[in-house]
Amino acid sequence: MAEAEVKKVAVNAINQGALKLKSYDSFYANFYEYSKNDVGEIVLVSANTTNINLINIYAQKSIQNHINQLKNDKIAIPAGAFTGSAWLADKGESIEINVMPIGAVETKITSYYYNEGINQTLHRLILKITTTIKIIVPVKAKNVTVSTEILLAEDIIAGKVPDSYVTGISDDNIYDLLP
Repeated sequence: MAEAEVKKVAVNAINQGALKLKSYDSFYANFYEYSKNDVGEIVLVSANTTNINLINIYAQKSIQNHINQLKNDKIAIPAGAFTGSAWLADKGESIEINVMPIGAVETKITSYYYNEGINQTLHRLILKITTTIKIIVPVKAKNVTVSTEILLAEDIIAGKVPDSYVTGISDDNIYDLLP
């Protein structure tokens, strides 16, 4: 029960820190540059690593500040939760549990390309955030790691529709292609 409460508090702190990223909308438009050929087809996607690194650094700092505010936070858990019985879990006096952030917030930006049809590619830029929070209960302490992902940018890249298209070839249906 304490672990679930700490995860809820940590995710809320992460989300509050990530909300500050919205004020940097100018970065989003400048993560990637698309080079096109003479007929307007995208032939190259170039990452603007400076802007991507800046948003990663800002996200880490902002989220770390919100996580650090959890220092000396307390969560109230009913005494019945310590019995291990689901029936007694919400019964009894509240016991305060100390919450303490330990370590640094880790952020990592990843870029994914997904095939979304015969002429479309979905591109996503995702910020993965991981942090560790320590729960301190009488006579015991436990570390809880919280990870979440935030979608920073998403684009669909449309290409030329091919003249022919074959998909789903496997050992079971390869003979369907024979005359």
